[in-house]
Amino acid sequence: MASIDESEKADDKPLSTISIRGSGHPLDPSSVGQIIKPGELVDFIEITALNRSELIMYNQLLAHAWPDIGDRTKVHRISKAVLRGSHESNDRLNKAFDTLMSAWARIQYKHHKTGEEKTLRVHLIGSNAEEKQEQGYFYWTFPRELVAIIENSKIWAKIKSQIMYSLSSKYSLRLYEMVARRIGMHKQFEEFSVDKLRTLMGVPKGKLKRFADLNKHCLKPALAEVNQLSDFHVGISMVKRGRTVEKLMINWSHKDAEEIRQAANERERSSVGRSARRAGRVEAITF
Repeated sequence: MASIDESEKADDKPLSTISIRGSGHPLDPSSVGQIIKPGELVDFIEITALNRSELIMYNQLLAHAWPDIGDRTKVHRISKAVLRGSHESNDRLNKAFDTLMSAWARIQYKHHKTGEEKTLRVHLIGSNAEEKQEQGYFYWTFPRELVAIIENSKIWAKIKSQIMYSLSSKYSLRLYEMVARRIGMHKQFEEFSVDKLRTLMGVPKGKLKRFADLNKHCLKPALAEVNQLSDFHVGISMVKRGRTVEKLMINWSHKDAEEIRQAANERERSSVGRSARRAGRVEAITF
């Protein structure tokens, strides 16, 4: 029988990410679902630039494989028709498969025994195969080193699939996931260097190098869309040294019940005119 001290230690042991279950039907854009995504895969750095569709497909593959994600030898299988959705052709899928197969990512993690911070450079998916017919299946694996990190992960994002599908840009999606990973933390803000936030948002190397361009084409549009469509309030403020923006502080909070209902209603409406509907309530960066 365990002693009282041992029982307390067991109760205090942090939950593992793979013990958290998703819900609903996250691969169906018309349905409601929830995807569990390890924090290490939320804050990964894109060595190979990905677009919105590829990021969403990766989330779909992760969600579909999640019940068996800890099996390092598992070959996962999914119908191409499920991934294709309303698209009639597999052309988009083939391009995404090729990109994800060749995509390198840099993942920061803590060693589960030593607590030492490490960096893993790894492909996002491992070996894979595809049946030729239009209604065939896609088979894939995850690299063993990546599965090991997922197995030992202790922090995660709960991603609402309806919000994920509603966000129209990769920058909005990456900002939403960053906040979803952090919303349960005691501290409701975090500072980033400009370069660090640029990489976490997935800005391709060499793009949006001037802060004015980063602000105009990445931060402000993503902020406005996440505030309109998600269950969170998100703000970004600048920390300056003289006239130079040295750091950016992201803050976040839960919306109240009425605001969550309004965001859900907006997601149910046509995306046509959505930009106009949020005009006048732009979430400007604080100076």
